[in-house]
Amino acid sequence: MEKRMEAKEIEGLRLSLVIFFSNKTAVVGLMIFMAYVIDALLMQFAPSMLGVNNPNALAFDYSNTIPQPPSPEHILGTTYFGVDLLQAIMQAIRIDLGYSGLIVISGALIGALFGIISAYAGGWFDEILMRITDIFFGIPYLVLALGVGFALGRTIESMIIALIIVWWPLYERYTRSLTLSIKEQTFIEAAKASGVSDLKIMIKHIFPNTLPPVLVQISLDLGVVMAIFATLTFIGFLPTGNLPELGYLTSLGLNYIQIAPWATIFPGLAITIFALAVNLMGDGLRDVIDPRRRSS
Repeated sequence: MEKRMEAKEIEGLRLSLVIFFSNKTAVVGLMIFMAYVIDALLMQFAPSMLGVNNPNALAFDYSNTIPQPPSPEHILGTTYFGVDLLQAIMQAIRIDLGYSGLIVISGALIGALFGIISAYAGGWFDEILMRITDIFFGIPYLVLALGVGFALGRTIESMIIALIIVWWPLYERYTRSLTLSIKEQTFIEAAKASGVSDLKIMIKHIFPNTLPPVLVQISLDLGVVMAIFATLTFIGFLPTGNLPELGYLTSLGLNYIQIAPWATIFPGLAITIFALAVNLMGDGLRDVIDPRRRSS
């Protein structure tokens, strides 16, 4: 019996991989995403391999403050204070990807926890939580993030907390709707009839079945949150000092947009390419969980 179940799981994984890799654009998105992840990991654990001494600070060159165009010495040119743009973007990817991942995954875990409990328990707890999420959805998320950020303080740490607070209701709503459907399934009724506790049903049966669509949503949200974080630093809401961050790099080159457009274009492209990549990857993951694709 166990061998049969194991073979079924292996076959399911094989089918998932076939469906995903048959989507060429999703594969391209995955490759770009992995390039960003590898860059972030190298910057975190072996920055010297990328020619960086301190991944947490921009290397200023005050002798050449005017941005220089791309050249063999500086492949993407330089930005204000003589910062090598390629090196700065590679440093910034680690910061933006790390913070975006922390915000989205934390928001997803909190939202999934409340969503599953809310839908499974129902009653007054579900009603109260639904009204709370209605309040969150009634306010534009960027405005809400700015409001929470002002209340907590204009620091990167406070903004991370603010964006997590803004983001968890999305996953609460999503997992709640999934759980309402799953808890009516026959295997849940069978588990209840056999005396399995509610906690075990939520952990062992409901949570794994909500995970695939939640992972798709996480992949889509990574690009959105990175863009929001970069926007907040671009408009000067977050003081960054000389921290390498894509929004901050874009703002550095803004004063030279007419004579040095590359100083603004390249950091902006780094954000756009990442957002496009995770969306393409998300489309591929959506195909994987689509029952019509799996049955064809």
